Amino acid sequence: MLTRAGARLFSTKALAVVNNVAKQQFTITLANDNAVLIYKEKGKNITFEHTDVPHVFQGRGVGRILAKYAFDHAYKNHLNVTCECHFLAKYFKENQNNYKGLNITFNLEENE
Repeated sequence: MLTRAGARLFSTKALAVVNNVAKQQFTITLANDNAVLIYKEKGKNITFEHTDVPHVFQGRGVGRILAKYAFDHAYKNHLNVTCECHFLAKYFKENQNNYKGLNITFNLEENE
């Protein structure tokens, strides 16, 4: 298990996102754990449901890497996006100029 001290030495430069189509998730392997963005893709529609980054890696840019990969995937493939994740909604609003023309709707629960 990685400690906070070990996580401080962590760099996001070499992180690679893998699209696990069978599980419908984008994954980054981190030490002995994974950060994931769970999605459902059907036809030309994709729903971004949830992101999960291990606690010791939160605030270190891992979630942003997953978000960028997911929105780049949707943009390049001309997918209609439904966003159900507050973190991803915030990322999109901060970076929407990079995704002009992307058809996106937000379906956010208030208690998340």
